Amino acid sequence: MPSIGTRRRVMHLLPVAFAVAVVVLIGGTIGATPSLERAGLLDVPPSPQRYADMAVDLMVDGLQADPARVAEVRAQVDAQAARARTYAGTYPALSGAAKELGGEHSSFLEPAEAAADFGDSPPVSAAAEPRPTVTTADGITTIVVPALLGGDEASRQRYVDAGAQALVAAVPATTRGWVVDLRGNHGGDIWPMLAAVSPLLDEGQVMSFDDADGSVPVTVAGGAVAQGGEVMAMSAAGRVPAGLPIAVVTDGMTVSSGEAVAIAFVGQDGVRSFGQPTYGFSTGNAPRTLPDGAIVNLTVTVDADRTGKRYGVPVAPDVMVDDAGITAAVDEWFDAPR
Repeated sequence: MPSIGTRRRVMHLLPVAFAVAVVVLIGGTIGATPSLERAGLLDVPPSPQRYADMAVDLMVDGLQADPARVAEVRAQVDAQAARARTYAGTYPALSGAAKELGGEHSSFLEPAEAAADFGDSPPVSAAAEPRPTVTTADGITTIVVPALLGGDEASRQRYVDAGAQALVAAVPATTRGWVVDLRGNHGGDIWPMLAAVSPLLDEGQVMSFDDADGSVPVTVAGGAVAQGGEVMAMSAAGRVPAGLPIAVVTDGMTVSSGEAVAIAFVGQDGVRSFGQPTYGFSTGNAPRTLPDGAIVNLTVTVDADRTGKRYGVPVAPDVMVDDAGITAAVDEWFDAPR
């Protein structure tokens, strides 16, 4: 995947109008040259040097960007790309620039890698799709929430339904507590993940995505998971009754969207987390497409929990315990007097 664990929550693949070689951005346009191409008057592709400059233009809102740092990085890219004869000759400089301005979760994807990671996924059988699994034993129901990369709307909805419907169906047999297992979830599309566990989440704001300009709330209401009021995924399964404790389990390979799901439970009554600290990519990326199909996958937001605490670092569990001790630790907490 592009960096470890990208998210669809800010994945607005920005269209490229090849006829005039203009990259369309949120909030404006960037032409293929500093003057005539900005006016849309040329139909030639940008030079490698202009291409590199365009790419840096797409990075100015990175999580680590400020005007002085952007100017410094732009000068470095200009110097490194000065003799480039092809776009590929600028890629090393742009790869470094993405991390300088966005942080380690950011990346520059060459066209082939960008197509593989962000293009339409090859069709797979429904049986081969990643989906949550829900099992119940000794009064404890566990949902394992896997990474989710690619897929179409139908496959994403199947992911949601596999988790949410099975949780609700498990209510009669669940007498001690619920476990949300995020170990090994290296990210992908956050919205089906949140919708799959929505029967366990309180309604209202569960987290937010923050940047220098403010905060965008993520809410759960009636099975609808929304970002800034826009519904991103939906479950019609309903909710589980409140009252039983919820254990959230993470490890060092809980990454990006996996980390965001863990953060969504922080601050909810009756929730405790177990395991190991997460990977530390608790941030959000926005892919921006260049004329040749390369993508700047830029980190632009940091995850915050419902209390307003910002992350961007590993999410530490409430109870630090290795895999071998998790079952005993969770059992002990579930059975403790309340």
